[in-house]
Amino acid sequence: MYRNPFEREKRKFRNLATRVNRLLVSKEWENLSINTRTYLIRKLNTFYSKLSRFFSSAELGKILAAAALFIAFPMVSKSQTFDPPVQNPFGFAPPTSEFSKPVFADLDNDEDLDLLLGDYGGNIHFYENTGTTAAPAFGPDQPNPFGLISNGYLAFPAVADIDNDGDVDLFVGGYEGSILFFENTGTVTTPAFTTPLPNPFGIVPPSGFAIPAFADIDNDGDLDLFAGEYDGNTKYFVNTGTITQPHFGAPVLNPFGLTAVLYVGTPAFADLDHDGDLDLLVGEMYGNTRYFKNNGTPEVPAFASPITNPFGIVPVNYYCFPVFADLDNDGDLDLMTGELESNLQYFENNEINIGVSDQEPPEELVLFPNPASDEVFLKMSGFNQATSIMFKIFNNTGKFVKSGEIDSQNMKILTSDLPAGIYTVKLTSGDKTHTGKIAIE
Repeated sequence: MYRNPFEREKRKFRNLATRVNRLLVSKEWENLSINTRTYLIRKLNTFYSKLSRFFSSAELGKILAAAALFIAFPMVSKSQTFDPPVQNPFGFAPPTSEFSKPVFADLDNDEDLDLLLGDYGGNIHFYENTGTTAAPAFGPDQPNPFGLISNGYLAFPAVADIDNDGDVDLFVGGYEGSILFFENTGTVTTPAFTTPLPNPFGIVPPSGFAIPAFADIDNDGDLDLFAGEYDGNTKYFVNTGTITQPHFGAPVLNPFGLTAVLYVGTPAFADLDHDGDLDLLVGEMYGNTRYFKNNGTPEVPAFASPITNPFGIVPVNYYCFPVFADLDNDGDLDLMTGELESNLQYFENNEINIGVSDQEPPEELVLFPNPASDEVFLKMSGFNQATSIMFKIFNNTGKFVKSGEIDSQNMKILTSDLPAGIYTVKLTSGDKTHTGKIAIE
């Protein structure tokens, strides 16, 4: 019997909630800096948002105890900011072959992220993380471990628990567009991969390179497939199966408003603006990244025109293979990119700086009363009253539940039709977007 793969995340959530509750009981909370309190609250919200899809609100509420009040804490929507890149961090020694397509996964269930790396010769290199969740340290190169074999020519790995059995399966794209599936028939602590199966689950091979990435882009609980191609296009394969028995539909070229990048498009998904839906970062041949902001919803994505090298990201050397992972366990997603000469470039996410300043963050959105019942009022700075204010509301699983336009004279939203629970409110005013949390009694 396999355990829920999110049990470990629940333990982290429990430990964090226990820490916050001790601070509250001891009255030490008031002595913390604003940045530290914001950091802890943001981590609570991140864990709660992730776990609410897999555990009941009642179960998570018991874990939170007094800290539950922070799940309704109004938060400013903020994008990431990345530090300048550090080459080959954490003791990583690149292989001698060309190309490095990285992906991270906890392959030995020791609660830190290990590194898998695809290369030009079709091999998969494994670097065990012998450090900790907050201070990674990658061991020596282990080529093609756990029963893996070479893909022949180019290897673009992606990981996913595609059959929901609690361990990490591996997909490897290649030069001619084929995608190989290596099922993990081992355990969460000792992986063992089967002989590869080409283009499983109804996958139609892309044309010229296949660089796979998985994301639940329609918020239906299963993983959909995206594949970057040599010509810079992205193909989308909707998962019409189930969380345990996937089946991918016919490919759709550049869906949801996406456009081609300048060759060898490498997709990586993350909620980069904290608005509850998945945005897309695509690496390309000449070392740049293109950012496609998702202006849609968790169920119906709609990507804006691309922005080149946003959030402080700078071009890397020839080719750019990005992947997101919280490598320092500080609650935000860091960026790692591979490149032609097998080096890795690490962009640490410095979105939250603890203890740097005790100044209050700028007020952009306040929702009150909180908790609310029949109506909630809004106080929002930095908007033009002549500009319409649109709102969207999502429940605690990220599902869209309500939208409309706000009267700028009374600045309120009627909420009497919403069941009790925790909601995310997303406001759009001109080119400004603000996000906050609200509890409905």
